[in-house]
Amino acid sequence: MKRLKYFLYTLLAAALIYPLYRFCHHQTDGFTPRKIRSSFVDESIPHLSSSPSVSEIDAVKTILNQPLKYIGRGGQCYAFATSDGKYVIKLLKYNNNYPKIWFRLFPFPLGLETYRQQLISKKTEKLKIEYESYRIALKDLKQETGIFYVHLDKGTLPDVHLELFDKINVHHILPADSFQFYIQKQGSPFYPRLLELVRSGKREEAERALDELSSYLIKRCQKKITDKDAGIWRNFAFYRNHPFQIDIGQFSVDDSLVSEESYTQNLLSFTRGFRAWLENLDPSLAEHFNKSLTLSEPSL
Repeated sequence: MKRLKYFLYTLLAAALIYPLYRFCHHQTDGFTPRKIRSSFVDESIPHLSSSPSVSEIDAVKTILNQPLKYIGRGGQCYAFATSDGKYVIKLLKYNNNYPKIWFRLFPFPLGLETYRQQLISKKTEKLKIEYESYRIALKDLKQETGIFYVHLDKGTLPDVHLELFDKINVHHILPADSFQFYIQKQGSPFYPRLLELVRSGKREEAERALDELSSYLIKRCQKKITDKDAGIWRNFAFYRNHPFQIDIGQFSVDDSLVSEESYTQNLLSFTRGFRAWLENLDPSLAEHFNKSLTLSEPSL
C-alpha cells in the first residue's frame, strides 16, 4: 500500500512539474547558459576560428562590451542583438548533434555499448559537418554572410564578459572566452523589406536587390558551395538595402557543381519557394529575377 501511495505521489508531482517546465521553456525559448557550447580545448573536431589582429580584437571587444538583448533562436544558436543595433551575437547551442554528457562518459551494459559508440560516432560526424559549414562561411563567404568574427577556441577574449538579457529579461553575465559564438551584421528580414520596396514604388531598388541576390547565388555555385537549408525566407536579410545570408550552418562543398547546367538546377531548386512568392507579388519582378539567375557569371 505504501509503495502504491509513493508511486501515485510521484506521478502527481510529475504531472504538476512537467507543465511548469514546459511553460518556463516556452517563456525563455529554452535558453539557459548551460545550453551554450563551451569553447574547444583541443582539436578533436576540425574547425576554423577567426585570426584577428590586435586592432580587430579591440573592435570585437567594443562590440561585446554592450548589453546584448535576446532576439530569437535557430536550430544551432541563440541570437542576441547589440544595443547599438549593428550586430547580432549568435551563441552556438548544444543541439541534437551533441550526445548528452552522461551518454559520452558512461559505458552501457554489454550488448548496448556498440550502439552507444555508433551513435557517438554518428553525432561527431554531424558536428564535423556543422563546423565545416562555419569554416566555409568564414573562409569563402565572409562578406556575403556578414560575418565579423568567429570564436570557437579559448584564448583570444580572456578579459571579456557577455552581458545578456534573455527573453524574459533575466540578466546573465558570462565569460566570453568560455563559449562558442560568432558576430554577424544585423539585418532586417528579407521578405518584409522587399515587400516594402515593391509597395512603396521603389522598383529600381527592388530589382537591384534581386540582382545582388542572384549574383551571390551564382557566385556560390561557382565556388562549388551549396546550402542544404534551401530557401530565402529564414536564411537571408537586408543590410543597408543589400541582401546577405544570415544562416551559415548548412553550407557544404558540392563537387557536382561544375557547369552552367548544374548551376541552374541548384539555383532553381534553392529559389523555388521564393520565386513562387515573387510571382504572386509581382509577375514582372519575378520575370526579372528569373532572367537574372541566368546572367553572365561574375568572376570569382
